[in-house]
Amino acid sequence: MSHADLTLTAWLDLSDEAASRTAAAIARSTDARLAGTGPHAYAGRTGRVAFFDRDGIRFALVPGGTVRLGHDADRFVPSARQLADFTEAVAEYDLTRPLNHFVAEATSPPRHVFLPARLVAVRSEETDALLASDEAGHDDSHAEYDHAWLMAGLERCGLRPPTPDEWEYACAAGATSLFRWGDEYPEGEPYGEVPLIQEPNLFGLVIGDDPYRAEFTTDPAVLCGGDGGSALCGGYGDFLTWLTLATAYRDPDLAEAVYDGGLTGETPVRPILQIP
Repeated sequence: MSHADLTLTAWLDLSDEAASRTAAAIARSTDARLAGTGPHAYAGRTGRVAFFDRDGIRFALVPGGTVRLGHDADRFVPSARQLADFTEAVAEYDLTRPLNHFVAEATSPPRHVFLPARLVAVRSEETDALLASDEAGHDDSHAEYDHAWLMAGLERCGLRPPTPDEWEYACAAGATSLFRWGDEYPEGEPYGEVPLIQEPNLFGLVIGDDPYRAEFTTDPAVLCGGDGGSALCGGYGDFLTWLTLATAYRDPDLAEAVYDGGLTGETPVRPILQIP
């Protein structure tokens, strides 16, 4: 069996010794260095992490399997605080849809998908910085800095962005709540010193930690992990601002704003290292 078939259940069921052997085999197959394995907890859940280093980037193992993704509007019950925050936004911005409908339209639909195990960068990287050394060896003086440029540059490095499904699962780590830690958001804005969003998630990833840092995926029309800071910078209130960090959040206008605004190079991407 290929290690790309490793599921989360199988990974967690391994003994510590077997997990170390499996991680070492994955490191050899990806030409990476195993940095270690061990237990890890996040938001009341416990698991196991494995970290790898290659070409100056730290990766974490994200097991695969058939997983549940998207936002289930029928399951979500907003809190009194969320309702109050949303009511303020309705009054301020003339929103016409009920809260549940609004959230459903701003998130990807519920679905089950099969994903392979893979190595995912622990932190996102600014695209121009990540590809700077690669570009030095290529004559791209006439290239347009668009999504195709990003994909080609990562491919030359043996990498790629996550698919939107892969990004969602890497962020949720199996959680089915609105956010990776639950359905409620903490007091304050999702920026700065907020432990829930800055702590590594159950897979050991620092992800969805800053609404300004929406990340590229393999789909040129889909960026995940924020809205480029529009809601926070625009003062849209707690509910609309925190919603941009919901695991399944989608902003249909963000990609166009990034490409048209010449922001491709400074927009983050989270490299994926495929497990053969």
